[in-house]
Amino acid sequence: MNDTAGFASMRERLIFFYKRQEYLLRPLIRFVLSLAVLLLLRAHLGVHGPAGAMLASTLLNVILALVCSMLPPGYSAAILGLVMVWDLYRLSLEATAICAALLMLCLLLYFRFSPRDSILLLLMPVAYAVRLHYAVPVIAGLLFGPGAAVPIVFGLVFTKFVLLVEESLPALAGGGLAAGEQMITNFRSLIDGMMNDKGMIIMAAALAAAVLVVCFLRHLIMQHAWTVAISAGCVTELLILLLGDMRFGTQIDLAGVLIGVVLAFAAGQLVRWFVFHVDYLHIETAQFEDEDYYYYVKAVPKEAAPLYLMAEEEEENRSSDEFAPGTEPGE
Repeated sequence: MNDTAGFASMRERLIFFYKRQEYLLRPLIRFVLSLAVLLLLRAHLGVHGPAGAMLASTLLNVILALVCSMLPPGYSAAILGLVMVWDLYRLSLEATAICAALLMLCLLLYFRFSPRDSILLLLMPVAYAVRLHYAVPVIAGLLFGPGAAVPIVFGLVFTKFVLLVEESLPALAGGGLAAGEQMITNFRSLIDGMMNDKGMIIMAAALAAAVLVVCFLRHLIMQHAWTVAISAGCVTELLILLLGDMRFGTQIDLAGVLIGVVLAFAAGQLVRWFVFHVDYLHIETAQFEDEDYYYYVKAVPKEAAPLYLMAEEEEENRSSDEFAPGTEPGE
């Protein structure tokens, strides 16, 4: 009981701290996320460009990340997209055209209507780099709507496209053909590389399906709905990836997928612990009526730190302040 109370108290303190410092923490999160995306782009594209490429300057990356931290997520995603297009232009005109078309498609299909979810577009490449991309749809299904599947899929597509361009740079540099023939060959190579990547298509389907499953199940009126939704989302990802591998022979890394799904479940439970903390052991029911209806209400209380424990902590903090160095006990 004391351990449970201690965890509840720690959660309440963390939530209280975030609410008080939200105006600082939100820009900090956007800064870290934007800088991580810029550094990933530099690692995969900037090192192959000329010395004066935009992504090659660490100071400029930090400045751009600071600018992105002061803007809404939609504008941050647009700035990072323009930076990627600019540096692709120094490497391959064909890759630049395809990337610009993908950005326009992304803007027209979704972000002009729901720019708030564009934070997921920035999060996806970073999560993919640290092998936590299976956790993104689970978290998105808990905190966002079903439309969050769109930025997640686009984030995966952009990530795979950058990796494909990096892998194809020797071939894009030229193969002894005429300029027009070489451009057509490069276009065909990049488009075929994206369209024939069965692993990317299956993974995109798995991530999108996980978002929809989690979002649907967490809204059901049943006990432990969020835990059921998290579990179902992880199982959905695993099943689609396994079935896709059996059908198309994508040669997935089964151990990596299992580890990723377990981490996704843990991340989902961590989010649930902070956002949706309820006590199913103390459910209350009530019945009342008015002139037109009878009402049957089931109330599930939120988990909270016991009042006596919070009072003890406040007393300890007050005592430590009173007897701090340089103060007198009576002050």
